[in-house]
Amino acid sequence: MSLALQCLVGLTLLICGAVAALPEIARERLPRPRPLSSVQGAASLWLVQAPGQHWYLGGQAIESGRLAALLRHEGSRAAVHYLPSAALPIGEISSSLHWLRSLGSGPVLLEQPPRSRP
Repeated sequence: MSLALQCLVGLTLLICGAVAALPEIARERLPRPRPLSSVQGAASLWLVQAPGQHWYLGGQAIESGRLAALLRHEGSRAAVHYLPSAALPIGEISSSLHWLRSLGSGPVLLEQPPRSRP
């Protein structure tokens, strides 16, 4: 086998390998949602934050002071699912998430609403 033929075979194998790897490289990487049962034996608290420091717990409006007291009491036993409004700036979401995590020892999970299809 001549040197030119060896180079051609090597180049062909390299190109075929690169083409075969393209689907894996170009595949959209999406985070995998955790199952809700990841916190064993704990109830889930669903918390929504709207603009203007309006908080909703389980669909009911709640003041931030009452929310803090409740999370201090229930926070170690319950997983908190935090769903911020899309109208909130990212800085406010970050500070609210930090505040929620400081109130209890249980997990605070940042939830995202499902994407609407165009």
